[in-house]
Amino acid sequence: MNERESDYFKEHKELINPDEFLLDNIKAFHYEVMDEGEHVWMAFYMEDGTTGHLNIFRNCGKINTRYEEWTNDDAN
Repeated sequence: MNERESDYFKEHKELINPDEFLLDNIKAFHYEVMDEGEHVWMAFYMEDGTTGHLNIFRNCGKINTRYEEWTNDDAN
């Protein structure tokens, strides 16, 4: 992730079609095939209580990704 993407992520907590990103300190990982050949979903539960969701899906014949992250405080 470049510096511009990193700054955007800090503010918005969402990445659309990133070419790369790194997650540290993962406590648990959950993977599900939502629609075979079309969409997979992953959840990352971090040691600091942060939760991240990664969706990888096909859209108009292209692979798209979306990563969102939040803490329990964000839900309130």
